[in-house]
Amino acid sequence: MKIAVLGSKSLPAFAGADRVAENILLHLPAGAGHRYHIYVVRTPAQPRPFDFAPHIRVIPIPAMKGKHSRATSFFLLSALHCALVLRPGLAHAHDSAFGPFAWILRLLRPGMPLLGTFHGNPYERAKWSSFAKAFLRFSESAFIRACSALTTVARAKVAEVQARSTTPIEFIPNGVNPAPSIPQTLLAEKVGLVPGQYLMFAAGRMDPTKGLHHLLDAYDQLKPALPLLVVGGFEGHNQDYSEKLLARCRATEHVLLVPRLLSQPELFELVAGAKLFIFPSEIEAMSMMLLEVISCGVPVLASDIPENTEVTGQNYPWLFRSADPAHLAEKISQFLRAGPGPEIAALRERCARDFNWTSIAARYLALYQRLAPAP
Repeated sequence: MKIAVLGSKSLPAFAGADRVAENILLHLPAGAGHRYHIYVVRTPAQPRPFDFAPHIRVIPIPAMKGKHSRATSFFLLSALHCALVLRPGLAHAHDSAFGPFAWILRLLRPGMPLLGTFHGNPYERAKWSSFAKAFLRFSESAFIRACSALTTVARAKVAEVQARSTTPIEFIPNGVNPAPSIPQTLLAEKVGLVPGQYLMFAAGRMDPTKGLHHLLDAYDQLKPALPLLVVGGFEGHNQDYSEKLLARCRATEHVLLVPRLLSQPELFELVAGAKLFIFPSEIEAMSMMLLEVISCGVPVLASDIPENTEVTGQNYPWLFRSADPAHLAEKISQFLRAGPGPEIAALRERCARDFNWTSIAARYLALYQRLAPAP
């Protein structure tokens, strides 16, 4: 059976939700009788369809370049191609912003089951205008009603959706590779980093809810001897915030910048060399960044939001009060004095056991087979 995967924008993946889609696909068995067709944004490097793996076909789709028009044009053309050209037996849509376009599939392919996956509540992100947030809420409602079944990477979303709709929804967490490869890209050497001798923060886009400003407040207060490496894109939707944050990073002594999105090999090399990774997000669903840092065996100091404690457990000692720079500075100081302790290895074992991509992919395969059973 042909299964379409929509809503993801890149493969190989750069962003968190795209990494989820990529890992699910790579861990689905190639011999189960299914062939997966994933839609991505067309780039000069990926101008035409190609096979990413024996059971995975990548379909690049053109997209406009505007702030809002990029996703809109990509989702629209992906939905039309899926319904009129590919005509799969089942479609899996990642991202609730796909909601209005899911109805294109419902109208043009009324008998086709559609599975939708929530990767968070995008309207909670500070980067969006009031109009955009209202549209994202409308998209979520359309997504819920268009889908035959739903999954979510955030446990709290289950009760929220069940209170609004009869569409079945299941909590399926994100996962980790228990022993990821750590390549040598030489990026750490170019930046001038000494392994084990720097603190690190990374985010795909510097949205205010990622909490980097809280970390900079704590770093200014503490003034540790170790440099702070900041990695990620500063060209986000909230341009005023991004520009001020970038200027502040450049003006702060001992802050090292890599102001761009990194490939996974580059990111993992920098993460693996950090003495401590700091994760101060105020809002997440279930962060791939957090899971991947843990899988690299690197100590992580995280905000105490429920979505993070779902991963770390409530009793993990390296949590700090969200949006509290003073408490964050206190915890960094405590870590630098006391060292990581046995909790880091225990957390890595917990994640390898409870958030395993092989078992997660098996749950998705069971969902696919239940929604579109073989004739």
